[in-house]
Amino acid sequence: MKRLLSIMLALVLLVAIVPTTAFAASSRRVYISSTGKGTLNMRAGAGTDYTVVGYVSHNKKVKIYEEEDDWTLIKNGSKYGWIKTMYIDGTTKELGNGFKAILATTSVYAKADEGSSVKGTITTADTVKVYYTENDMANVHVTDSGLNGWIPIDVIGGTVKVTADNPPSSSSTVYRTTASTLNLRAGAGTSYAVTGKLRKGTGCTILASKGNWRKVKTFGGLTGWVSANYLVKQATAKVTASALNVRKGPGTGSAILGSFKRGTKVTVQYTSGNWAFVSTKKLKGYVSLNYLKF
Repeated sequence: MKRLLSIMLALVLLVAIVPTTAFAASSRRVYISSTGKGTLNMRAGAGTDYTVVGYVSHNKKVKIYEEEDDWTLIKNGSKYGWIKTMYIDGTTKELGNGFKAILATTSVYAKADEGSSVKGTITTADTVKVYYTENDMANVHVTDSGLNGWIPIDVIGGTVKVTADNPPSSSSTVYRTTASTLNLRAGAGTSYAVTGKLRKGTGCTILASKGNWRKVKTFGGLTGWVSANYLVKQATAKVTASALNVRKGPGTGSAILGSFKRGTKVTVQYTSGNWAFVSTKKLKGYVSLNYLKF
């Protein structure tokens, strides 16, 4: 009896899935992620509450038959099933290409659920790389901060250029000191106390300006005011890692362009979060600040 019931249930599911009208099927590809990995559930009906009847892998060519709301009936091999329309050739494939703009401030969630814990926040000043999508959420890598998590798909905009020659909007220009010894002061003027001394060539970024004075922060962690007369753009640093990856963008999700050996001297032009855009005669790109000594 149990065997008969099982057979009957299987037949009911098969009838529910297989198209009963003579729609002309077309061949399309399923696009799941920008990494070229992953599988997607095929369901007995147009909704996540239906039984899983099979799986389809990334970049697989399938036959498509009909649409219902935002779901599409497909045939993968000998199996029929329903998947979200967004995974067929269009939306998710576009999301997977390049760095994307953010259209509104949003929380970054730990899971593909806005009820899950919040890992951080991103704004319109950020860009992201999309890795996966799940329903109306996208798993992203935030370019500047390196944060990974899930955000709503509807806040993701078009492709933007974040390359070695086009710094992110949140980047900071790197300067170096030119005086043999430069006083670091508590305020913007010679009447303020000297809080430290910077040797020639010290790398720093500017935090604030007041007249001809600049509040700087060195890569050694010192903060104070110096005369702008003794600052010029670009600093020099040495690579401390045995092999330091050079990337197209400021983040580990960006393409590797090459690498520097330990001791290589590089020119540092600007920083973006914990990343620095550096150059030599042969190679330029982003490296982690953790492996630079100024």
